[in-house]
Amino acid sequence: MPRPASHQKLQEWEEKIRLQKESGLTAIGWCHQNSIPYHCFKYWRSRLMRITTLRRSSFKELPESSESSGITIEYQRIQIHFSKNCDPASIAQYLRALKEKP
Repeated sequence: MPRPASHQKLQEWEEKIRLQKESGLTAIGWCHQNSIPYHCFKYWRSRLMRITTLRRSSFKELPESSESSGITIEYQRIQIHFSKNCDPASIAQYLRALKEKP
């Protein structure tokens, strides 16, 4: 498991990744031009993506409805709808599968 990074280090890599995107160069080309090992760039890009995903996770309160048709769970562009009569074990199974998704 990776060690926690300092806030400054995270900001530095966020900036590097932003600059690469804005450059129009491929990640490999940008890394070569800026003397940054590509494997380090990939590591930080992946790490920051996970952090960003966690920051964006949120719940939205829905208005109450007497005609509730179940629940919908959305995670990383995947949407699963469960009818109001769905078995709780099935919901748990789908949530475990989402958790294991890369």
